[in-house]
Amino acid sequence: MRCFVCQSDEFHQISLNQNLLDASDFCEVGATIIGYSYVLTTCKKCGHSAIQTDNPCLLPTRKYDFVKYGEPIEHYPKVSLILRALNLDLDNISIHTFSYKDFQLANFLAKDLAISDVNLNDHAGCSDDWLPVNSSDGIKQDPLPLERLINEINKSDKSHQLILITRFFDHVANHDLLQKILRLNSPTRHIVFDLNDYERLFELGTLEFLWNERRNLFRRSHLESILQKYNLKYLMFSYESHEVSPTLTGVISERLKQSPNSSAVDVTKLSAPHLVEKLIALRQRWQDKLTMSHKLGIIGASHKGVSLAQFVLDSQVKYSLHDDKEALKGKTPPVAPPLGFHSVSGFDFSEYTHIAITTTLVIAAKKIPKLRASGYTGEILDFDGRKLD
Repeated sequence: MRCFVCQSDEFHQISLNQNLLDASDFCEVGATIIGYSYVLTTCKKCGHSAIQTDNPCLLPTRKYDFVKYGEPIEHYPKVSLILRALNLDLDNISIHTFSYKDFQLANFLAKDLAISDVNLNDHAGCSDDWLPVNSSDGIKQDPLPLERLINEINKSDKSHQLILITRFFDHVANHDLLQKILRLNSPTRHIVFDLNDYERLFELGTLEFLWNERRNLFRRSHLESILQKYNLKYLMFSYESHEVSPTLTGVISERLKQSPNSSAVDVTKLSAPHLVEKLIALRQRWQDKLTMSHKLGIIGASHKGVSLAQFVLDSQVKYSLHDDKEALKGKTPPVAPPLGFHSVSGFDFSEYTHIAITTTLVIAAKKIPKLRASGYTGEILDFDGRKLD
């Protein structure tokens, strides 16, 4: 594997674990699922951090369709203002979504900009849709979701197309796929994207953003370097709220004025985020907290709860996994909790010495008083092993 940013093949690295399933891989009881090895890497040359694996999936999105999350909307007006400044003929433009996560933004822009041609399609699908495909004569083919997206855009009878592509850059695991998406940009095609702002996340001192379905932890300068290599004009801004982690949103368009940095970013001068060392320290912190006699309840079966179990906790830890989502009832999680997978509501945690709440802080603030009111007296911690109350 080579670095997505500078193509170097020299890394600092640490194993996340072997035989891991995708963190969203909740499945029906008895289903046969293949596990893969995952390694957290930091490029020695440019400091770009990524998760490398023998999993052939080109774009880890989600394994199944039964859990969907809403997206924050605070930044939508700013996106709309940027698009207005492009001076497009709004009566002659179509909107195309890559994922269901783009539906909210598409509907907002359609209303705010009075765009009538809106194509709400979930081309991203699930991870199985992004496995490599070869023709009968062995020639590599584009994955079907990519073909469907491109065909839809090509069939538009409008003079301009607006392509919304959420949470792509940090999930894409293949250079060719990244290149094909970026090449959708043209004088008549405009792309709106977002991804986690890993620059800010690194500064927050947490590792809860690590997830084996996120393959590239792009810092802003690294992403800008890639966009500039393709001679793309872009405008990028960051935002965060109490409901969402720091996020980068951007617009790629030939109609933009010159990008903020006209010369290529020298990414080799960026300092490394030291994620390998931080993961070693986090594993030790949890190991110091939990002995063989302790019991840990992990509340939140999203990627943070699963990731804590997959590659932070020692294999000997006695833990259970908990979530109240109706859609997860009766499903088998992508980890095998020694103490089982249960709901949160009505569960008796009285014999547990520790609880880790891996939800958002907003949800945690609601759950902690209920736990204390039930008589629970043990430690309540976050993903990073820090006390929450």
